[in-house]
Amino acid sequence: MDADTHSAAAAASPTRWRWLRLGIAGRLALGLAAVAAVLGIAQGLTASTTREALDAVHSMQNVHERLASSAASVLEELVAYDRAVGEYVQEHQGAGAEGVHEADLQLQEAVADYFSRIREQHIPGTVLQLRKRLFEHVATASQLAGRAAQRAQWIAEREQALNRVYQRIASAGGSGLAINGTEVLARRSLADLATAINAVRGNTTASPFMARREQDFIAALNNHAAELEASPGRAWLNLVRADFAAAVRLRNQTRRYDQASGAQWHALLEDSAALTADIQEVLQRPAQVGLLQAAQHAAAAAEHANTTLLQTAAAVFVVLLLIFVLLVLSISLPVRRLTAATRRLASGERSVRAPQQGSAEVYELAESFNTMADRIERAEADLRAQQTELERHVAERTRQLQHLAHHDPLTQLPNRRQLADHLDSALARCGPDRRLGLLFVDVDNFKSINDTLGHSFGDRVLQQIAARLQAAAASGGAEFMARLGGDEFTVLLERAQSAAAVEKCAAQLVAALQQPLLVDGRTLTVSASIGASIYPDHAVDAEGLLRAADVALFRAKDLGRNRSALYNPALYDAAAQRFRLEQSLRRAVEQGELLLMYQPQVALHTCQVNGMEALLRWRKPDGRIAAAAEFIRVVEETGLIHELTGWVLRTAATAVAAWRAEGWREATVAVNVSAPQLLERGFVDTVMRTLELTRLPPSALELEITETVFQTGQATIESLRRLRQLGVSIALDDFGIGYSSLTSLEQLPITRVKLDRLLVAGVDSKPRTAAIVRSIVALCHGLGLAVVAEGVERTAQLEFLSHCGPIGVQGYLVAHPAEAAAAAAEADAASARTRLSLDAARQLGNRGSEALLFVNPQRRSS
Repeated sequence: MDADTHSAAAAASPTRWRWLRLGIAGRLALGLAAVAAVLGIAQGLTASTTREALDAVHSMQNVHERLASSAASVLEELVAYDRAVGEYVQEHQGAGAEGVHEADLQLQEAVADYFSRIREQHIPGTVLQLRKRLFEHVATASQLAGRAAQRAQWIAEREQALNRVYQRIASAGGSGLAINGTEVLARRSLADLATAINAVRGNTTASPFMARREQDFIAALNNHAAELEASPGRAWLNLVRADFAAAVRLRNQTRRYDQASGAQWHALLEDSAALTADIQEVLQRPAQVGLLQAAQHAAAAAEHANTTLLQTAAAVFVVLLLIFVLLVLSISLPVRRLTAATRRLASGERSVRAPQQGSAEVYELAESFNTMADRIERAEADLRAQQTELERHVAERTRQLQHLAHHDPLTQLPNRRQLADHLDSALARCGPDRRLGLLFVDVDNFKSINDTLGHSFGDRVLQQIAARLQAAAASGGAEFMARLGGDEFTVLLERAQSAAAVEKCAAQLVAALQQPLLVDGRTLTVSASIGASIYPDHAVDAEGLLRAADVALFRAKDLGRNRSALYNPALYDAAAQRFRLEQSLRRAVEQGELLLMYQPQVALHTCQVNGMEALLRWRKPDGRIAAAAEFIRVVEETGLIHELTGWVLRTAATAVAAWRAEGWREATVAVNVSAPQLLERGFVDTVMRTLELTRLPPSALELEITETVFQTGQATIESLRRLRQLGVSIALDDFGIGYSSLTSLEQLPITRVKLDRLLVAGVDSKPRTAAIVRSIVALCHGLGLAVVAEGVERTAQLEFLSHCGPIGVQGYLVAHPAEAAAAAAEADAASARTRLSLDAARQLGNRGSEALLFVNPQRRSS
């Protein structure tokens, strides 16, 4: 085409473009009008069917569904009422008379609600008759509940009569008399009466042995009648007989009521079952039938509306299909031309341009395509320049990544990977007469710095530690130093002349870190433990040297930290034994071999058990039960203590809840908690969840801590204060040995102090120890703190402690640890043992200590 022809086509194109644009607009307008007409017709057809469906749904929701719900409510409230009456009448528990009354009111409200919904309809005679039967059933149940209240009154009056008998016997000397400050045993007659009345008081009215216990008391009373008429007197004897006869009469009335109420309750249950069936048949079934009919009507209306909508959709689809065909014919050819130009451009022909023809939309696309082609051509030139620059940046970044792959980003020291490569190379260069030393450095207690001062501050401390170690290692002849991670470093001496030279370098590193560090204006004192190994004395490969140095590091920590230790084979055996113990402990945790045993704590002034201490034990596969002292250190150091925290709390709390459910209402438990457990982020929340799950009051739980909590910072003390605010008791364990100080009594939010067994052991043989214990107890009482003495194993110790004021005791003299099932029985036995031991000690003095060995021959503490 020449220039004139191209110009003519260009001049004619606007006119042709305008005609095509108008044609497309007309077709679109026609199509939209057709769609609107179809939709208008469809709207008229579906309006009526939709209205019918809505009316049916409204009827179903407002009438039938509410009536069915009301009938179901009547049935539910009847069942709830019968259950409340049953708990009160048969089981003598539940919400009591108030609960029965509340259930009665709710049942009446449900019945009234049902009849209010059918007030405007004709009420069938069967429904009215059912209401009458329902009210009669409630009246019968109320009578049973009233008689149950009379039974409770009889039981209370019987207990009062028995208590009066007991008080008269006790006041007459049944518990023993004191003459001129000397304890004298009670008369035989009064002691027999006291034993007999306690047997009667200790059994419930339903006990099969109650009649026998009453006969025993009457027999004892008759056997000693002559003596008792003389003293305390005939009036006293008549009062005792009258009160005990009243108690017997009340128990017989209660027994007769229990026999009669069973048959009445079964008749009431049969009537309840019949009423339940009639409610389902007379009230629920008609409502459900009406609901079903309304639902069917709504479904039919909805189906009709759905058919109309489908027909409308088909009509709209046909109209849209016609519009689609017209539009395709109008724009298909210009788009194919544009597509061909696009393919040529994609194949690399950058000079191609699209003809600007067709509809307005296609014209704009062609214009945009040509603009894009121009920009692509310019962009390719820019891209080639940028690619060159990018390759330069990639090369630089690769060098940085290679550095990061072999260096620690915090200290810029070589990392574990570079250590492995360098150590392999150094070992390969070593000859048969050449030694190589490897030092494993671990900063002591660095975790406390992170926990108290923050990880950012800890990172800056690590940077200064690395710089100081690097300087000290260089002066000590070390050629290589690396950071393994955390607070662990490794120093390599490739020209070690002897083991003494390696130990000298390790000592220099320990001494270097003992000097104070100045970080962000804060002066810190840190220390490190170092384990050393030597090639070829201890290992001939890299892995062996690292393992030997690690074993030596554990030895340095066992020796008290802040020192170095050189590897020897005996250390490996100890480490291997420790590893086996750790693995056995992990299997024990997984297989449930750990258990809790409970040792009673007895209050000396009352001889009553005032709490149990939960003691962790390990049942070995051979049946032996290992004490916590054999494995607790490994549990704490390996972190297993954190896995056991929740289990110990749940197990102890569940045991206390079971004891309370069995009748021991004042049962409490003490659980030992270490400083790492208190540092756990959610420890307080774990305690709260445990109390909620077991429904225990916080006062039923006591946590035992040691003074090591001071080493973990203010966060631990704040956790203890939160626990005290909840109501959980806090006991300070192992007080009186080690670094015990009065500061702990003042700063820690404690409620009880437990004297360590080593201090208690000398109170009966060392006057100074006795004076110290007496002073500590007086000080604690002055501060309002309770006191428990641990490790009580001799009656002489018990005698001494009984003169120190209100104090609790714990030890094998009074009780042994027992599993949860036997703990309550052991607690009862502990009270008896304590009372007998105190009585014998006071009567026999120092000579009684030997005699009481027959009461409890086992002399070791837990």
